[in-house]
Amino acid sequence: MEATDDGLALRNDVASSSSSYVRSHEGNPVAWQQWSTASIDLAKRFNRLIFLSIGYSACHWCHVMEQESFSSSEVAEVLNENFIPIKVDREARPDIDELYMNYVTATTGSGGWPLNVFLTPELEPVFGGTYWPGPNSNSLPRLAAGSEDMLTFLDILGKMKEVWNTQQQRCIHSAKAISQQLRDFAAEGSHSDASDIDTGEPEPLDIDIMDDAFDHFMSRYDPIHGGFSSSSSAPKFPTPPNLTFLLRLGASVASTSTRFGFPSPIPSILGEGACTLAASMSLHTLLAMSRSGLRDHLGYGFHRYSVTSDWNLPHFEKMLYDNAQLLCCYCDAWALSRDPEILGTICSLVEYLTSPDSPIVHTEGGFFASEDADSASTKDAAREEKREGAFYVWTLKDIQATLHSERDANILASHYGVLANGNVPYENDLRDEFMGQNVLHTACTPSVLAKEFGLPEQEIVRIIRDGRQKLRAHRALKRGRPHVDEKILTGWNALAIAALCRASTTLGDVDGAKSENCKAAALKAAYLMRKTHYDHDTKTLKRYSSPRLSKKSESTPAYVDDYAYMTQACLALYEITFAEEWLEWADALQNHLNNHFWSPKGGFNLVSTPPSSTQNSGEEAQSAMFMNIKSGSDNALPSPNGIIASNLLLLSSYLDEAKYKKLAKQTIDAFAIEIIQHPFLYVSMLSAIVLEVVGVTSVVATGDTTVHHFRGFGRTVIRIDESQRQWWLMERNQALKGLKLGEGRTNRVMICEAGTCREMKDGELDPHGEQT
Repeated sequence: MEATDDGLALRNDVASSSSSYVRSHEGNPVAWQQWSTASIDLAKRFNRLIFLSIGYSACHWCHVMEQESFSSSEVAEVLNENFIPIKVDREARPDIDELYMNYVTATTGSGGWPLNVFLTPELEPVFGGTYWPGPNSNSLPRLAAGSEDMLTFLDILGKMKEVWNTQQQRCIHSAKAISQQLRDFAAEGSHSDASDIDTGEPEPLDIDIMDDAFDHFMSRYDPIHGGFSSSSSAPKFPTPPNLTFLLRLGASVASTSTRFGFPSPIPSILGEGACTLAASMSLHTLLAMSRSGLRDHLGYGFHRYSVTSDWNLPHFEKMLYDNAQLLCCYCDAWALSRDPEILGTICSLVEYLTSPDSPIVHTEGGFFASEDADSASTKDAAREEKREGAFYVWTLKDIQATLHSERDANILASHYGVLANGNVPYENDLRDEFMGQNVLHTACTPSVLAKEFGLPEQEIVRIIRDGRQKLRAHRALKRGRPHVDEKILTGWNALAIAALCRASTTLGDVDGAKSENCKAAALKAAYLMRKTHYDHDTKTLKRYSSPRLSKKSESTPAYVDDYAYMTQACLALYEITFAEEWLEWADALQNHLNNHFWSPKGGFNLVSTPPSSTQNSGEEAQSAMFMNIKSGSDNALPSPNGIIASNLLLLSSYLDEAKYKKLAKQTIDAFAIEIIQHPFLYVSMLSAIVLEVVGVTSVVATGDTTVHHFRGFGRTVIRIDESQRQWWLMERNQALKGLKLGEGRTNRVMICEAGTCREMKDGELDPHGEQT
């Protein structure tokens, strides 16, 4: 590339990135740089704005913007000559993503990906947004309908170039002011009165606040289609943490022993009617999602979110973290409802996470990050011909040609809501990709179809089952599979491990083989994580790895969510194995969090505090931007601080460790102001508050005592097998040190607390884990 007026000749420099998403932009004419001290120094030396573009591999609109803008020589010329373009993978660098997403959301009222932000050389944001149409965009006329100020990406580049060249000082001053606000906002959980963490006890949060959270969800509930949304036109996300919260409320008054519901006094605070409504809303939502186009009805798994309120037009990417968390939600829903349809969804999700044929299952254990939204309609189609959902959508003619039976095709079309002209609303098809296409969903049940076609219901079920298999085989043979992002992310794998543990317990009384399969997959993934993602000398995790990358390039340090979720997974593994190695690893991970992520103001920061001797001045400048990011709120992923608070309380019970209980309280108290203001954003924290206020009961069983019925929310169960003495646990837990095993009864059940254990009395614990 020729030098510009300032003498800088940029070249595309992403080929060496450890992120496959960043590397995929190597062929763009845009001279992409990686996020690094060297790239930031370029912006300083040549006094250019940084154009930061953040995305991820499965993101549909990221692909659209790449095709329309980043593959355009016209756009590339403007970017390369006037800016420092930097491409970032949000999954590899969640700190960068969260900081600038906060900015874009605050300044525009919404966020999403691709996330595009113009930064000063000091990394302070000037202007940002999400998708901007490129030259000759075929979506621009539809997007601009009714809007006189729709700007193209080229318009924005021209304006930013002009502003920087003519009003630079004003621009810098404004960016500095915004950055200070960002730092304040990023330090969420630092505004509560935590200055007396070591010298005084803040007032405890009142669990009456659960009522306010429930009222919020009730006000946003869609009684027709299920789910929660601010308006009928807004997209709908599953948001599993919210569903988990509502299911726990519902389980607190369930007539059956669900064991995962909130204990008293929660039902007395909300009232039995509210708790029953929470169960109804969550079950309706999960059933609606299971029947909708959000679910892949021919294969397995759920797509990320729906554009429409009826869940039937998704963005087609599949994310590991969604499917892992949804598996837990459906397990909870089965415990509440015993609905066979819910059980079928559980089994489908288990297949997605355990089958060797699943595209996200790594042969050596563990799980890949995602499946792309875009794919080719045929296996030999060029990359440019990829379109959203091509692997999943069908025309009526496709189904007729595949089934070779007009009757069977009509039955299958009626079952899956397939129309001759397609079932995607025109107003939602911005790029005209779905003309005549159908997203499969359960539109008509076999019992209704049996009456309509005059056939026995069993015959209808057979036709649907056989037709589904034929459609699935056809798309596997003829269509291009969506690209799989083969990043093995530590935190997301931990969520999957915990989910498989939950499924193993759920399926134990239903399908023993599937239950053992879940347990085996969870252990296989956990052993892979411990072997390849954990440094036993430094006690540190790394963020991710990929089978296609060298070990040298797989050294990205882990973030707070990786440690939080992996600790949670270890506790789940102990629950189903009673192998003390998992408690020992959980303890080591939590200790690392305490030593390297703890904030002086309470709670845990997103990034660890590195030794000052390992940083140069450029890295210190970056650290200053990101070091205080600390989120306690939930979104598509559960709050790391909320999960850590619960982990600490459970570990305190398992290990008889008072220090952990104190840290949990300090973590909760650090977010007190935010929780009081917006409790519905902090559902994981609310669960931790219940554990902290009500307490965790420690049950210790010896011998071959049956213990599964002792498990439950707010309860830890330790099993001591005299033939396999848990030496580490017996030393770590002071209460267990005093047990004299082998004396008296072999099978004993005890309650341990405050360093001592006593025999449990008959009927002392009810099914919900409360002491009577």
